[in-house]
This record gives sequence, structure tokens and C-alpha cells, in this order.
Amino acid sequence: MAANPRHKKARMLRDFMIETQTVNMFKEEEKDDTIFFRSIYPMGEDKKQVVITINDTVYLGVQSLLMNEIPEERNAAILDCLNECNLELPTVKYVLTKDQCVVVSMFFPADEAHFNAGLIMGAIVQVMKNVSEKHYEKIKAALA
Repeated sequence: MAANPRHKKARMLRDFMIETQTVNMFKEEEKDDTIFFRSIYPMGEDKKQVVITINDTVYLGVQSLLMNEIPEERNAAILDCLNECNLELPTVKYVLTKDQCVVVSMFFPADEAHFNAGLIMGAIVQVMKNVSEKHYEKIKAALA
């Protein structure tokens, strides 16, 4: 019986985390057709959950809930700020969700044959660093 592609990719990512001694920074969970690796990343003075999502697609997703309960009267300011941030890092997308949350997402090519856990983890760390250093405080300021 062939292993499911999400399991192979998750195993490769987990093996990389073990090799780099970062596996304890993540909690792994499987639901339905997806495997999640959850961690915490510092954003300014705050700490936000970051979730790496692996499934059967040729992509690997990373998302973080940056803010919730955005007051509706701040929507225009937040959307202007998110649009500016989206232009600065074109591989990263910020959205204001229907339930008034700010979420940042990024997706990486991650087909099984070309899966490179080191490259993906390096890119995730670099992108999250940019989000933290360049955008997080800017988005918080748009709430004021």
C-alpha cells in the first residue's frame, strides 16, 4: 500500500525538524486530509500561532492569525494597510476575514518529488521575520 503524499511530505518535514533540533518547537496534528504543524512566533511584543499545513495538493500552506476582533469602523484603515503590505511582499497575502480577523498566508510549491524541507523551513522563517519586522506593528498602528 502506497503512503499518502501528505504523510511523505510531513515525514520529510518532521525529519528535517529532528535533524535541526527544532521538532520540539512544533505540535503535530492530523485532521481529515491535512497534517498541521503548529508553533509560536514572536511578533513585536506579542506571540502568534503559525500553522504549516500539509495535504495532498502540490502546495504547502502557512498561516498565522495576527489579530482578531477588528472593530468594523477600522475596516477601511486596516484594508488600506493590508493592501500596502500585500504590495511589499508579493508571495505573502494579508486578508481581513468575514469574522473581522487579520490573517497572513503564504503558499509554497511542495510536490512530493521536489519537496525540500530545508528550503521550505528557511523560507518560512525568513517570511515570518519580514512579517514581524516590517508589517505587524504597521497593522497594529492602523487599529489606533
